[in-house]
Amino acid sequence: MAFYIAHARRNASLASLVRAAGSRWAIEEDFESAKGEVGLADYEVRTWTAWHRHMSLCLVAHVFLASARAMANLEPREGLPPKALGLPTRRNPMRAFLVRRGLH
Repeated sequence: MAFYIAHARRNASLASLVRAAGSRWAIEEDFESAKGEVGLADYEVRTWTAWHRHMSLCLVAHVFLASARAMANLEPREGLPPKALGLPTRRNPMRAFLVRRGLH
């Protein structure tokens, strides 16, 4: 919390600070998902260029897979429940926090 307060604008509202802090969870969940699905954490490289290429390729692959899952969910297939190929539902702790505080 001290980081957000120390590096915020002087006139930053509480709602904007909470929004900035809450965006961290979604990013961390996406990175964890990419580590498990496309091997984001499985690099064994010795140069920055190779590391950068590996990270870029993994993140592009993760975006492709997430898009493919979302598109597969648009039209239900016969024999499969509608959400069988869909993205997992995310629980948004920041939204719950905002609602409890009356900020959203």
